[in-house]
Amino acid sequence: MALAQTPFVSAEQINALCSYEKIVENQRQVFKNFYLDEAVMGPRAILSQGENAQFSYIARASKDGPTIVKFGTVVPSNSGRNISVVQTTVSVIDAITGSIKLFLDGEAVTKWRTVCASIAAAKELANPVKKIAIIGMGHQGKAHALAAKEIFKPEQIIGIDKELKNNDLSIDLTQDIEAAYGCDLIFICTNSQDPVINSALKSGSTCISIGSFAPNRLEVSVGALAQADKVFGDDAKTISEQAGSVVKTLAQAERNWDQAQSIGGVYAQKINGRENREEVIYYFSVGLGIQDAALAEFILANGEF
Repeated sequence: MALAQTPFVSAEQINALCSYEKIVENQRQVFKNFYLDEAVMGPRAILSQGENAQFSYIARASKDGPTIVKFGTVVPSNSGRNISVVQTTVSVIDAITGSIKLFLDGEAVTKWRTVCASIAAAKELANPVKKIAIIGMGHQGKAHALAAKEIFKPEQIIGIDKELKNNDLSIDLTQDIEAAYGCDLIFICTNSQDPVINSALKSGSTCISIGSFAPNRLEVSVGALAQADKVFGDDAKTISEQAGSVVKTLAQAERNWDQAQSIGGVYAQKINGRENREEVIYYFSVGLGIQDAALAEFILANGEF
């Protein structure tokens, strides 16, 4: 007997279902659930191979929801091959039968959950935003710029990259990293293993880092991060073990902050977020399986597959 083909949900189908408002709330809720032990996540696996990395996640966004298994690679040199730097596949396992129910376009899932988790954290932690910097104008950098423009409607967005490409986003472009230091909100979306932020940020700044996802990747230097007032992440334990900037700062430096804190505790109103306009705050995202699982639940609830 021929086996039924497992449905594949394309990027176009996912994009048609999603909006910033809906997925920001989706991501906010799953971090809250995880903090309150209502979401389930297995150990995160990551292998480094020079500048490349391979990873896998297994998670559920709710106790009785479907399990997702996501695996993929990060290959920075793919930017010169016209191939995605991050390549992933997400499988959704039926909670009742244990069969694979759907395959999801991994790039679309990663884009939506990463961008909207960043926006959710920025909305919670940042002061009123007038100037935004996006460091690294690859796929994620552009996606963050589009979302930031729509959500925050700032006076200026500055895209910072080593290579100045076609400006199809109508933002200001520069190669000068110093432009970031005058901004209220900074998104770091690079694949750099070396720090791109090396000095203390101005009073009241908020910085969101999504590229320090492994111990050998440091988008923020130890010296700069040690001078922050607060450090949050998608999960305190995970970023303290996996986010290179946080790992190295905890091990090597005297610092203004004690320990990293989980953003879910802020969403659950169990932990204070920003407490005054002067605080310098960092948020690190290494990417958690619960984020993909939450988006998978959203897709199952809102699509017909």
